[in-house]
Amino acid sequence: MKKLFILAALLCAPALYAAEQYTCCSYEETPKYGLQTNTTRVEFYGGVALPEDDWSENGQTLQLGDTGFTAGLAFVRNVLPWLTLGLDGNYAGLSNGDDFTTTDSRTVNYRSGIATAMVAGRVYLFPHSMTRLYGTAGIGAGYMYTREKDAATGDKQTFDSTDIAWMLGAGLEFDIDETVVFGAEGRYNLVGMRSELKDRFGKDDYGYWTIMLKLGVKF
Repeated sequence: MKKLFILAALLCAPALYAAEQYTCCSYEETPKYGLQTNTTRVEFYGGVALPEDDWSENGQTLQLGDTGFTAGLAFVRNVLPWLTLGLDGNYAGLSNGDDFTTTDSRTVNYRSGIATAMVAGRVYLFPHSMTRLYGTAGIGAGYMYTREKDAATGDKQTFDSTDIAWMLGAGLEFDIDETVVFGAEGRYNLVGMRSELKDRFGKDDYGYWTIMLKLGVKF
């Protein structure tokens, strides 16, 4: 009887070893969705920019720009599965605002562009899930220019400024596969107005919204 047990054990050993190897390999080959510590992503953004600030001046509405486009690039790293830090660059190009009559009786319109470079962070809900919600915030520098065009003569004059900029936002993203992420993000952006812009319009800052789709690559 003892010999039969020994023989059975010898016959089963290869099968048990093979099963263990198969289980191990199958586990290692399971796709790694969600976020892990010390992983990095590059993300590309594109969407619309919606200016918030229309000012009243001499009984008229002054627009420094109307609905336009936005595009950006971000480099983010997971410090923890639920926390990222990184760099974010964005450009918003606003279209021509409505015509405006100045105090010297000229009819003009304005078109603006805003470029920002920020240090940004995110806090995630459900970081290990394929679908995740997050809040984001950033602070850095913003460059804004406004082109004034005279409707009668076609003459143009440009005013610009560089000052502090910040943003707050929220987003939703999901994993397409182990390395590709797709999502949507909305932000409220505020950029300071100094030097020529402040002198021309008498305002300290300019606010606008951006609504964007994004595509990211994890590595």
